[in-house]
Amino acid sequence: MQGNGAGAGAGAGAMAIGPTPAGHQAELNIIYGMVEELSRQLADNRRVTEEIVSGLGRVRIRARERGLGNEELLGEATDELFAQEPNLEDMLSVLTESLDRAKQSRDANFTLLATYAKVFEGIINQFHVYKQKHIADVAAWHRSYRSQLAEARAENCRLREQMWEVQEHASRANDLLRDFRRKFDEDQTRWDKRVREKATRQELRFWKRMAMPEVDENEEGFWTDDDDLVDPIEKERLKKVEREVAEQALAGLGSVSSQQSEDSEGEGCEPPSLSGIMGGVAMERDRDGGLIPTPPPRPASTGSTGGQSG
Repeated sequence: MQGNGAGAGAGAGAMAIGPTPAGHQAELNIIYGMVEELSRQLADNRRVTEEIVSGLGRVRIRARERGLGNEELLGEATDELFAQEPNLEDMLSVLTESLDRAKQSRDANFTLLATYAKVFEGIINQFHVYKQKHIADVAAWHRSYRSQLAEARAENCRLREQMWEVQEHASRANDLLRDFRRKFDEDQTRWDKRVREKATRQELRFWKRMAMPEVDENEEGFWTDDDDLVDPIEKERLKKVEREVAEQALAGLGSVSSQQSEDSEGEGCEPPSLSGIMGGVAMERDRDGGLIPTPPPRPASTGSTGGQSG
């Protein structure tokens, strides 16, 4: 009994080594409870055995002290045993019952331990299978990830090369465009043509405005084609010329009115021209009596054409 208890305790201690699965803690608690109950029963049996041995020792000591022989010793022991027979029978029945219960507990514990060992072995096998599958899945995932990463890197390299090619072509096109613009601007014939065209347009504007002084420059429907190219500086210059002409006309009109007040005898004279007031060019009287308009100053750009119109 003691050997079986020690073996069960050692087996329980050996099985308790390592982490316990979460689903088997209750079964382990039941097994540990049975082992403790068996240990308690074994301790009771050991205590009863020690009492029997101590009783036999007392009988032998008493026989030695009294100098009794075997027959006398057996007679006294028989009397004592017969006196203690009811207690011994009760104790024997209790011990027999405890022994049967211990045997049943031992068999149940052995069956439970065998079942636990099988279940634990199955769990370990499942864990090994899961571990192998997990390692295989992780290795496959790493291979797939590396292949995808290599494809992405190759695609990035290809796109980067395409970008470099596009930048190279754009740089070459930009250089060609710069060369073309430089050659276009450095062409003396084309530059002279542009200068002549601009001077011709300015000359035409000059003669148009001199020919039609009564038409306002802001009036729509008259100055369209070449007059749209008149720069703001030219417009300011023309306005300044018109103001000077108007001031001269007003000064001439004042001198004429004072002369009329002095000549009260009714001498024949022509009435003053109102063209200056109406926006026309002021007229001056020459020695022959003809009227000559005062032309506005010529633009500075007409000097390049030598005064020739296009």
